Amino acid sequence: MNKSNKMCKLGQFARNIIMKQFRPLSLILIISVIYLADSCKSEPVTSIDSFDGVKLDFDNTGEGEITIILVHGWSNVRSIWDGQIAYFSKNYQVIAVDLPGFGKSGNNRSDWTIPAFGMDISTIIKELDLNNVVLVGFSIGGPIAIEAYRNVPDNIIGLVLVDALHDVELKYTPAEAYYIDSIMMDIVSNPTREKIVQRGFIKKNIDESVQRIISFLDDASHTGWLESLHGYKKWQNEDCINSIKAVKVPIIAIYSEIQPADVEAFRRYVPGFQANIIKDAGHLVMWDNPDEFNRLLEESIQEFSAE
Repeated sequence: MNKSNKMCKLGQFARNIIMKQFRPLSLILIISVIYLADSCKSEPVTSIDSFDGVKLDFDNTGEGEITIILVHGWSNVRSIWDGQIAYFSKNYQVIAVDLPGFGKSGNNRSDWTIPAFGMDISTIIKELDLNNVVLVGFSIGGPIAIEAYRNVPDNIIGLVLVDALHDVELKYTPAEAYYIDSIMMDIVSNPTREKIVQRGFIKKNIDESVQRIISFLDDASHTGWLESLHGYKKWQNEDCINSIKAVKVPIIAIYSEIQPADVEAFRRYVPGFQANIIKDAGHLVMWDNPDEFNRLLEESIQEFSAE
């Protein structure tokens, strides 16, 4: 746990004792302890070191009994969730993470596997001492959320997969993996309106959304990007089924129509799995239909909290 978070917890603990049972401490000490606890509330932790020392940078806004952790997909940054941060932070604590290699987080690591990314998320949960957590993972953020759950199952009340894991039984051949990797690396290295639209990332507000995508690809180092694609394919081929079978909290998916989802295949391993489909939306479903997406996510959170 980092130093600032420890100090916050110490101040809050001391304040609770003082408020419940007054002791003949000096007035200055009492005021100092209360000030420390109150100041921590106004300065939430937004950066920690991950399990391997890599810096994790994240937004941390709002308050509530439930914490929503938003996990972006490959080549994205946490700002893809800006609409959800603004909406849900009114009633919940909302944390939106830049995964290592993306955004403002560090890239000085050698392990770019899905379990390593899962450790990043579970490290935040442990360091901030979070409970009643809802993990929301977009695209490969879905598998990352699943692996994070496996590290801290008692802290999680539900998982929401956003246009992720359309076919849990899918296996990539080496030729298929190479072809997909080459396409994806070409898009992020030389992004154009045509490529972004053709691949189904967006269907609405195209000009604005294309510029938004290009803006977070500009000046990106690409460190670990190809390796993380390899890590995802390896997880899909070797770990996916066992990982989802290990989840003991509800899993709900929010899909677009861009890629058919094999819901029955998922239910063979997670019988209670639920799926929602948002029509006329691209892969970035939370951009193309934010109102419907937020409604479905809110319903999912309420269902988790009622369990």
